[in-house]
Amino acid sequence: MNKIKNNGKEKYRNHFKKEQLPHPSIYYRNQGLKLKGGNEWKSAICPFHSDSKPSLRLRLDSGGFRCMVCGTHGGDVLSFHMQRYKLPFVVAAKALGAWESVV
Repeated sequence: MNKIKNNGKEKYRNHFKKEQLPHPSIYYRNQGLKLKGGNEWKSAICPFHSDSKPSLRLRLDSGGFRCMVCGTHGGDVLSFHMQRYKLPFVVAAKALGAWESVV
């Protein structure tokens, strides 16, 4: 357990556990994205704007993403989740099972 002493009181820390984020291929499919392409980068319809042709590019190894039309981008599924659902970091990390509360 990680404890921090603060004026004689012990406070317990919450921790972000990046390794507990869902695998990008599973996460993006669970988000309803139909992934196309056979290389490192896959394409999908972008959920961040009205899109009719696949303009969202996704990396299934890192979770990185970039829309070639609206410019939305990020480095992992946590960033995608935060932006898609307009959530702060901790709320998104908890929703994805990557936040450990130490009591």
